Amino acid sequence: MMELLVATGLIAGVVTAHEIGFWLGSISRSVDEPFDRQIVLVRTSTAALVAFLVGFAFSGAASRFTTRTDLIVREANALTTAYLRADIIADPQRGELKSALKEYAADKAMLLGRETRDETEPLLAKASGLHERMWRLATTATLGDAPSMAVVLPPINEVIDLHSVHLAMARRHLPIPIMAILLGTAAISLGIIGFGNGRIGRRFSLIDTVYGAVLASALWMTIDMDYPEFGMITVTDRPFVEALAAMK
Repeated sequence: MMELLVATGLIAGVVTAHEIGFWLGSISRSVDEPFDRQIVLVRTSTAALVAFLVGFAFSGAASRFTTRTDLIVREANALTTAYLRADIIADPQRGELKSALKEYAADKAMLLGRETRDETEPLLAKASGLHERMWRLATTATLGDAPSMAVVLPPINEVIDLHSVHLAMARRHLPIPIMAILLGTAAISLGIIGFGNGRIGRRFSLIDTVYGAVLASALWMTIDMDYPEFGMITVTDRPFVEALAAMK
């Protein structure tokens, strides 16, 4: 739903900005070649600035998306390693630790699922309890056994650390002021195009529609990729699903 609202808002913004510009241009129609040349210069410069800002924002969003994906793989690998190394400790801690790791992997897969967005906060709160449980079981089982500590504790510690890193990365987005400047500049660019069209009293529907659609699509992809928990472009839960399957 959120992605549809964003797409609808961008399309409405494109149309509104152009129509406002066209209306302003139509009421100021006059023969003034120097002014019209200046309009062309400003229109070209603004379009170039919009292209730069969109490229900058898209690159940042793509980089953050890739980092999130890599973190998921690292978390899944750490979970699998911790599960395998739990075999060196004795029962009952071994069985309890493996059970906690499997439960944690299942919760992680649920966190990345589209159908469980409403359960995000409860699952995050549960993760802290599972961290304490896994660490307590691992330290209790390896207490006084330095070689076992060196094998079992590091992957558990990595699982806990990567959760914090992943959570911080999921909350990192393009700063709101920069996003506002990007959207505002795009609106001004479309408004100037509409203003120029209004000055001459002629619409270039096909050309303007193509430009507006391309610009709206680029903005939508940037926003959607920067908020994978809400958009259509989502990070995959496959590494956790595969890790959970390996644990069984």
